[in-house]
Amino acid sequence: MRKLPWTDNMLPGSTKKGKISIKESPSILAKFNLIMGEILPVFYEYNNIVKQKGFYLKPVHVVARKLQDKGIVKYYYYGRYWYKIEKEPGGKIKWIYIGKNKPLPELPDPPKNPLEGVVVKVYNETVEIVFASEKLFKIIYDRLSSQG
Repeated sequence: MRKLPWTDNMLPGSTKKGKISIKESPSILAKFNLIMGEILPVFYEYNNIVKQKGFYLKPVHVVARKLQDKGIVKYYYYGRYWYKIEKEPGGKIKWIYIGKNKPLPELPDPPKNPLEGVVVKVYNETVEIVFASEKLFKIIYDRLSSQG
């Protein structure tokens, strides 16, 4: 990944709320996928436990929106998103989003998601990444830089 030309005092796209927004090349998505690939087995194991209570935990939520110009923008929300799984008559499965917090206190604590708090927006060849905080930006950018 290319070295970015800012210092601790001059972060790109800093906002008053502390979020950091940067533009990147589409190749960054491959690095995010490598990180996700490392943690998915842990989420699979965790979901095997919580599915007995009818729940499922997603580490990333993807939303695609069609634009007026017929283009498509995709949003990748990284975090911990809880769903209730219900079976309808006929065997169809219904997914009900219930929030970001663990739904029952007796469930084991969910695994950490190292990308939690990151939103990636992809449109054509443009990738915008929004980090929830400067601290998160530095942690993830250091990790991505170490991947070569």
